[in-house]
Amino acid sequence: MKRLLLPLVVLSLAGLTAVAMAGDYHVGQLLVCSDCHVMHGSQSHAYPETSELNQPGAGAPFAKLLRQSSVNSLCLSCHDGRTDVPDVLGATTAAPTNGRLAGALNVESGHGFTNDAGYVVGDGHTLWSTATPPGFTGATSPVSVGGLACSDCHSAHGAANYRNMKSSTRSTSAFYNRFVSYEIGGTPTNTKDVYEAAARGYGWNNVNYQEPDQTKSAYGAWCQACHTTFHGAPADANIGPAGNEIRHPTAGVDLSASNNTQLNLHTHKVKLMDGLGKWDGTTATTTPSCFTCHKSHGNKNGFGLVWFVDNTTTGPSTPATPTEITEEGDGGAYRDLCRQCHTQGSFPAGNPVAIIP
Repeated sequence: MKRLLLPLVVLSLAGLTAVAMAGDYHVGQLLVCSDCHVMHGSQSHAYPETSELNQPGAGAPFAKLLRQSSVNSLCLSCHDGRTDVPDVLGATTAAPTNGRLAGALNVESGHGFTNDAGYVVGDGHTLWSTATPPGFTGATSPVSVGGLACSDCHSAHGAANYRNMKSSTRSTSAFYNRFVSYEIGGTPTNTKDVYEAAARGYGWNNVNYQEPDQTKSAYGAWCQACHTTFHGAPADANIGPAGNEIRHPTAGVDLSASNNTQLNLHTHKVKLMDGLGKWDGTTATTTPSCFTCHKSHGNKNGFGLVWFVDNTTTGPSTPATPTEITEEGDGGAYRDLCRQCHTQGSFPAGNPVAIIP
């Protein structure tokens, strides 16, 4: 039997190469049952096959054969504090260059996890929170009964969507017909919603957003499953009734020439959709959406906002040389984010700096 081990490993690695090009983990041959489940709820022997992934947590057995008592505890048993998988909670010592694209979650107290310094409830998505999602208008909250869980947003057993984001063909589901497609490597085709330069890359520089339909944002429509009234195009009643916007559009508005000029004053630029695959402020097809202003998991800023400063203004929130992106951006104030695209609110010469606290 042992003689079969090497051929099987070779075959497995060959399969992993093919599956890796399909994108995220927890899908296809990279969906490893024992990562999350233990069949008999116990493990007392010391066989060579035993590893940390075969061991259930204290108090096992647990419902649905899970290795931990809750979905969040199970996910965080891998996705918190490790360097070989994405760390999604609080601070990390193994963030990609310029930080994690999605940022970091925070937690409600009382579930065995604590927030790292600088991460507080409200700075993005909060695990175990039972609060109704901001902007939600449905009759039944899409959040799990026990509070926000990783599986409220991600399909634990994989999905065709980007980052295993949930979708459903059931009309009763909050994620009914909400699909975020993606492609990996090669020349961007603009036939998918997300473009990843390399498979399973979680850094800021690896991911950009395409715009197959100039009037819509599939990503924005996906977020709308929970944050109902915050998403849409100017023609939508919750965004621009009678042509007068009351909420910032997440689709259907391209940056003008002056907006692009403003954008190009920055060393670091917010993420935008671009139907031409440029993402550099040189086309007339760049469009803001949810990810332009927010980290999807969160960060140390309120609501997971990212703050970037331009290189021509001076003021109390402007670093001398903005050369590094952190997960909070490279700026220090809310207005820095707005001024990525908007020229209003400049800091002109002669402004009385001394009166600014």
